[in-house]
Amino acid sequence: MSVLSSFEHDLRRGLEEYPIKPGEKFSYGTAGFRTLGNKLESVLFKVGILAALRSKTCGGQTIGVMITASHNPAEDNGVKLVDPHGEMLDSSWESHATDFANAPSPDAFIAILENFIRSKQIPLDMPASVVYARDTRASGPKLVAAHRKGLAAMGAKATDAEVTTTPILHYLVDTINTTTREWSMKELIESYYLKLSSAFKTLLAEKDTPTYLLVDCANGVGALAAKTLNDFLGESLHLVLKNTSIESATKLNEDCGADYVKVNQKLPPSLTSELVPGERGCSLDGDADRLIYYYLDDAGKFRMLDGDRITTLVASFVVGLVKDAGLQDMQEKIKVGVVQTAYANGSSTKYLSERLPVTCVPTGVKHLHHAAAEKYDIGVYFEANGHGTVLFSPSAQRKIISHKPSTTAQAVAFKRLKDVINVINQTVGDALSDMLLVEAALFHMSYTVEAWDNLYTDLPNRLVKVKVGDRNTFVTEDAERRLVRPPGLQAKIDQLAQETGGRSFVRPSGTEDVVRVYAEAQQTDKAIDLAFRVAGLVYDEAGGDPAQRPLEFSHVKAHPQIPLLGWYDTVHDEELGSQPCIFTSVTPAWNNANLVRLAEKIKSPLVFAHVRATTAGSLSLDNCHPFVFGNIMFMHNGGIADFHLIKRKLQAELSDEIFNVVQGNTGGRFLINISLIRCQLPDAKAKSFSHHTLQQAMLDAIATLNDYADLAGITEPSLMNFCVTDGESVVATRYISSRHDEAASLWFSSGTTFSEYTQGGHYKMTKADKRENIIMVSSFSLPDWMEIRTNNMVVITPKMNLLQIPIIDKFYVSPSDPAAFNRGTDFAAAKGLLSSRNTLAPTPQGNAPQLSI
Repeated sequence: MSVLSSFEHDLRRGLEEYPIKPGEKFSYGTAGFRTLGNKLESVLFKVGILAALRSKTCGGQTIGVMITASHNPAEDNGVKLVDPHGEMLDSSWESHATDFANAPSPDAFIAILENFIRSKQIPLDMPASVVYARDTRASGPKLVAAHRKGLAAMGAKATDAEVTTTPILHYLVDTINTTTREWSMKELIESYYLKLSSAFKTLLAEKDTPTYLLVDCANGVGALAAKTLNDFLGESLHLVLKNTSIESATKLNEDCGADYVKVNQKLPPSLTSELVPGERGCSLDGDADRLIYYYLDDAGKFRMLDGDRITTLVASFVVGLVKDAGLQDMQEKIKVGVVQTAYANGSSTKYLSERLPVTCVPTGVKHLHHAAAEKYDIGVYFEANGHGTVLFSPSAQRKIISHKPSTTAQAVAFKRLKDVINVINQTVGDALSDMLLVEAALFHMSYTVEAWDNLYTDLPNRLVKVKVGDRNTFVTEDAERRLVRPPGLQAKIDQLAQETGGRSFVRPSGTEDVVRVYAEAQQTDKAIDLAFRVAGLVYDEAGGDPAQRPLEFSHVKAHPQIPLLGWYDTVHDEELGSQPCIFTSVTPAWNNANLVRLAEKIKSPLVFAHVRATTAGSLSLDNCHPFVFGNIMFMHNGGIADFHLIKRKLQAELSDEIFNVVQGNTGGRFLINISLIRCQLPDAKAKSFSHHTLQQAMLDAIATLNDYADLAGITEPSLMNFCVTDGESVVATRYISSRHDEAASLWFSSGTTFSEYTQGGHYKMTKADKRENIIMVSSFSLPDWMEIRTNNMVVITPKMNLLQIPIIDKFYVSPSDPAAFNRGTDFAAAKGLLSSRNTLAPTPQGNAPQLSI
């Protein structure tokens, strides 16, 4: 006879109503189940069954079920179980949850369920009690309905906590199971707000003036909880609530919330006019279990205070109270410690470890929570993402309760410590509880937000993901800080870290075939360099295709590579004028968020892009390409030999008007002005020029430089890859003042579309018809690109014709001369300006052919 005989009918009916769709796979992890909300009804029905069984296993104690996807987009949803004391589901049950969710048919599910009940010896006659809640997502009501039917199928008592935060649900579960009082749900929820607000108001009773705190509620359920908490707080703290649009189905976590701030390291756009320098604010995530603080400094610069900094502040505050209360004078001292993961910034770890014990554990809230509970009497943990809390062990609480302060000062500190305990939600990370704890710490430690920020300086860091065939080939030890397998890889990582003076570790993802690489160093460029080079080691070790290897994984940069961009508007605006738009920066291209944002939104018929290392002269925006004068835009690649010997002569050639424009110190900054003055432009301020005029201007500029070099006795060749445009025509040169050396590389391609043909950023040009509407000229080539010959120029006309024209002077070697194909490559290669070349067949003597575009 089936062990499920009395339940089987209702179970099968629910399984048929909520079938798993073919091909769907689910996995229960630290965050529970999480995916698109419209895929989860079958999962929620089965979670109802699992929750009832968990309650029966725990002697009928109440189990919690939270339906949320936290910081995920609004279309996602998820569900996780909460054990009797408000902790996460016992990890030994996670695999069973996954098995339940993935059962492909009613028969298969019943078989899995029967085996599970027998193996766990679950008493089905034991009563079951489950309290559940959801956040504000539109998919929530349907998922609740499916969940209720799962609970009903197992005869469980179901209590609806309705729409509330994840931390409140954890609190409810713990309170129900640890008190004997019969609570109504309204009374239970109210007790949460009373507990936190009463203790906080006592802690800030000495404060004369109220504090106003800007709170970003992520357009989620935290808005409801924060509003209620604000009412309970009265005059002790005024919460200025923003991003509270819970009615919208799409605004949840959209450009707001703790995860947005942490990932983008900037204010939510909706707060840019709300926060003023010197004031602090904070962001909750979608279910209010994460907290990130921030402020604007006197210069208006955004400063973020993440979980590492909250750890530092809170741990210092608690340690001070324990000491001041005389609890360290007891025979059995109370041990306060901090738990971090390897992702904690090294500066925070150093600061903390100089003051109290610090334990490092594998990534994941469950590891942090358990270690904080088991290793210390008072354990403090916060992940960098802002999720964390403070745990007081039962023995610590007994010691605190029995403690008798011997002085008035100790009595004051002792009272504050007890109030701090009541402010804290010890069951789980709670953004609202943690917010009150931070505000109390700042007040009693007499810290401004700037003083808090200045406790230590974060080390620059970078996180890189590497896709691998099988993440299980990567095995770690020492709290995921060192690799055991593959053998030998850790030694290579150590060597790279030693070279940069930084720190790096790799760890496999728990849910996907990805290896995460973390690196930090004293300088940003070194941290980025280390991260990408270690990522390259991981990619190679995982058997990655060398042809598909991301270029940045070969990252070995001696100088910062800075992004430079110029473009013309697609549609002319008389008010704005026809001058090109310019974006320059002195921060590395691979770490420039503004560059990414601009690239996603800008459309232009003509773009100049340049990524260059710093050269002689200051690293400033004045030395950044493209250079602009009127409608003309100019950039270069290479260098003028012994430029200092001809610099004064060039300056003397400039008119006062042009000289006042010149501010930089590199050769290119002057070249554009020479192009304008010495190259016979009929009117330097004209809106446009014929391509013949620009062509001649470029030839005259090169000739002028060669003349000055001869007069100065300069013998080293100059590499003159120049590019100039007026927004309609483009002239680009590949030139070297030598008959024997190859110039810096220059390639071109043309077609109708330029698109990614395989994942990993691998692009190619395609041609769909005779006329092409895209022309690209670059220092580096992609497959099938054509090489521009040394000491030639390309001219792109307004009608999209591309001409290759030789630069005939004393350094020109005709293609009919064998010496044209025997130019040496060492000079340009030594300067890092020569990419691999394609073989070019000889062409007839004379001008290169015109290519119809």
